[in-house]
Amino acid sequence: MKFKMNNREWEIKEVNQDKMRELENDDDKRNTYYGLTTYENQTIWIWEDLHPNQKRQTLIHELFHCYVGCYYSFQETVYTEELVCNLVGNSHDIIHKIVKEYFEEAEREDIERKYSCKSNTEILNSIQDEGWKEMTLWKEWD
Repeated sequence: MKFKMNNREWEIKEVNQDKMRELENDDDKRNTYYGLTTYENQTIWIWEDLHPNQKRQTLIHELFHCYVGCYYSFQETVYTEELVCNLVGNSHDIIHKIVKEYFEEAEREDIERKYSCKSNTEILNSIQDEGWKEMTLWKEWD
């Protein structure tokens, strides 16, 4: 998914652990990386196999790196409580909006994959069997 932060276009990509280690220049298979923010190509990398709750927390963490890199042109060496509170307060709505959009897009892609190879009759039967959640989402997206 692509998004803008301070008028800079960024992308979120989910990758396997081998790619995460490659990005970190780490050949040690004992090490595990959940996420990484690369400023040079404006990309946030997330380990694709994370549990959805951990993936959400990791994405928030990485988006905070992105926020700090986009909105602060100084290198603060001492993070005071007041500075951290200001950063969190100022970034909260921006970051949580991106996270919400990211997971809504992922859910939509899952539903599209689920129904892409089915006939109209099969889709209607599936919706009737599984409830109206997908139908509600489709209405919101259209």
